[in-house]
Amino acid sequence: MPARPHLAVKLANQASPEALLAKLKDTYGAPTPRAKHVDVPWHSSFARLEVHSTKTLPSTSRDWIWNLFERNMRPLYEAQQDGYDAQEKRAEVFHPDSRFLVLSPVPPAAAAGAAPPRPAPLGFCIFRFDTEETASEDDDELCDVAYCYELQVDGAHHGKGIGRVLMDALERTARAWRMDKVMLTVFKANEQALAFYAKVGYTEDEIDPGRFGVLDVDYSILSKSLSP
Repeated sequence: MPARPHLAVKLANQASPEALLAKLKDTYGAPTPRAKHVDVPWHSSFARLEVHSTKTLPSTSRDWIWNLFERNMRPLYEAQQDGYDAQEKRAEVFHPDSRFLVLSPVPPAAAAGAAPPRPAPLGFCIFRFDTEETASEDDDELCDVAYCYELQVDGAHHGKGIGRVLMDALERTARAWRMDKVMLTVFKANEQALAFYAKVGYTEDEIDPGRFGVLDVDYSILSKSLSP
């Protein structure tokens, strides 16, 4: 049986942040085709979502993303089997194939002639388009995925639905580019994250080590199918 060509992943990886944003806007029915962002529903109001690649990510956003990741995750990594390697993790976060969804409050109206202030971001999601193994007996059987590498929310805004907004945006993006599912890896010790992902519909993936009796690992692989 010939291998699947995985054209969807190839096209998605070739797409610019502007192309990703354009398709994402379509899923929200956004009426601002020229804007470099999309305002997405958040509670009874809106939040502002930007899409970046590693290359287009502003330096201020890059620094904020890294600092928030370290605040939220470094202690958890240091408690795991493999410990924490900041250099290795930074290379993963800012990999050339990484895509970034950055969520911020909608800026207040600016005075006439003045640039609107930029509020501090609320949270971010980092993902890549890729292929992943399946549990099929055919070793060449792969699926097309949007793999969520990081979902982080500023500590001052936990419990306000920001993670849900970001995951919804990721799933919309994945569907728009015809991925089979969204996947992610989560530490078993991160009970808060496990509970959150269960709430938004993520379950143990078919290649999670636990399905094969491998229990001495400190992570779980979760996924959500995007099939109609």
